[in-house]
Amino acid sequence: MRLIAFCFLLAISATAEMIHWIGSFDAALETSQARNRPMLVLLVKRACPPCRNLLAEGLRDERVVDLVNKHTIPVIVTKENEDYPIELLYTLEFPTLFLLTPDETFLAEPLRGEIDAPLLRRWLEEKLPHER
Repeated sequence: MRLIAFCFLLAISATAEMIHWIGSFDAALETSQARNRPMLVLLVKRACPPCRNLLAEGLRDERVVDLVNKHTIPVIVTKENEDYPIELLYTLEFPTLFLLTPDETFLAEPLRGEIDAPLLRRWLEEKLPHER
């Protein structure tokens, strides 16, 4: 019986909606400009417990996933790869979320450090241009 319950839970989690991350800043910028949608840039670094927590919990919240997928072009970049405009997205705190227009201007003050789902949800609802 436990095996059946486990398989059921596994099937549900496998079909749960996830954020459709792009792994390249340049590709995300191009998509943002083509679709005229803001970019949600998540800057993380390796061996960062708050980064892992955000990815494991905060970015799996159903409302957050819906807002991000419907209203942004989400891109995840790592500090170590440096394949992003470091001068524009400079931070000493990780993780950091940036919300940028297609012309790379800030829509909001970046969200930095310990970020949980309720905080992220409020920030997105407040800052994203979408139906209210």
